[in-house]
Amino acid sequence: MKSAFRVLERMVDTGSDILDLIPWSKLIKGLCGTGKMREATRILEIVEESGDDVVVDVSAYNFVINGHCNAGNVDMALQLFDRMKVSPTVVTYNMLLKGLCNSGKHDRALELLDRMKVARDAITYNTLLKGLCRSGELDRALQLLDQMKADKFLDKTRRRSSNSNVVPYNIVVEGFCKEGRLDDAIKFIKEMPSTYGCNPDVVTYNILIVGFCKEGRLDDAIMLMKVMSSTYGYTPNVFSYTSLIHALCKKKKLDRAMKYIDLMVSQGCLPDIVTYNTLLSGLCKDGKVEAAVKMLNQLSRNGCSPTLITYTIVIDGLAREGNLSQTKDPFDDLEELGITPNEMAYNSVMYGLCQTGQTDRAIEFLSYMVRKGLKPNHYSYWILIKGIASEGLTEEAQELCDELGARGIVINASAKYMLN
Repeated sequence: MKSAFRVLERMVDTGSDILDLIPWSKLIKGLCGTGKMREATRILEIVEESGDDVVVDVSAYNFVINGHCNAGNVDMALQLFDRMKVSPTVVTYNMLLKGLCNSGKHDRALELLDRMKVARDAITYNTLLKGLCRSGELDRALQLLDQMKADKFLDKTRRRSSNSNVVPYNIVVEGFCKEGRLDDAIKFIKEMPSTYGCNPDVVTYNILIVGFCKEGRLDDAIMLMKVMSSTYGYTPNVFSYTSLIHALCKKKKLDRAMKYIDLMVSQGCLPDIVTYNTLLSGLCKDGKVEAAVKMLNQLSRNGCSPTLITYTIVIDGLAREGNLSQTKDPFDDLEELGITPNEMAYNSVMYGLCQTGQTDRAIEFLSYMVRKGLKPNHYSYWILIKGIASEGLTEEAQELCDELGARGIVINASAKYMLN
């Protein structure tokens, strides 16, 4: 590559019209896409140095600026921005704003906002709001909202699209929730219509529902689901219910979680596979594996096809309960559906076998796993070493551990600790 650049540089220096013959803009885009920023930057410099015969398109600058920002070299991107030979577009500014925010340089981002010589768009403001909220600077985010209101920008977006209009407020609501300031989030939502002339939407409420669920305030989450329906006529969707079901499962309130599945169906909101996986995981972790198997067998009749994750959850539950006689059926189902079990599914079965003193079967299962074309991971070997050691074969477990180490396979420290 270096020699190719030298040839290119010599041809340009000798007045060759090579730049008219090669698709240098596409080359820059390709290099940026593969992270080769030094090469992309050098090609752009060669083009810039070629004189007025070759016009540098703004898209070429955008490719390189965006590449530097994605690589965390926002200072390099700014240097390139300052020497641009064409006028930047709003896309150029938005890339730089995102790069600055991702680097935590919010002061410089706001300074760049003030320097913008083109009309700002929704991406401009939303990028800044996300950056400020992500770093917990909610007060500055609110100040930016006030600036957007003063600039009449919110009025313009409201006229163009009601959906895009609510996005900035949802970003702020999510910021409050991330900081655990749920009461401030509620206050903000209540003031949205009067202060900003915008009503919350179903996404707004879902963000707050998730916030309540993460803080364990399940009653508030349930009340909010009722309010969103009675006040604004928004029907809770699959995401709303799944968030609540996940929180109920974490609290081991499985019976209530099951009832919400029935409530969803009665209201015409059909659970999706994520909802079912959430509940299946909760049932298995609570030791209610039989109920999980029963639900698994009913999924297809409910119009929801199980996925590999679904089977892995149930297999793991069966294995940990020592009820391995039933694991054959899910594996047969997987093969019938054309789904290949992954390492996690096999590891779950091996763990269950070792837990019930069937380490010899676990070793056979490892061989079966390899024959199926899967490569055991560190956890696979950790399971076997632990199983062998638990049967009193400490010396054999140590030999296996040493052999794996010689092959460059690093074993979990807890497995080595058991052998000492």
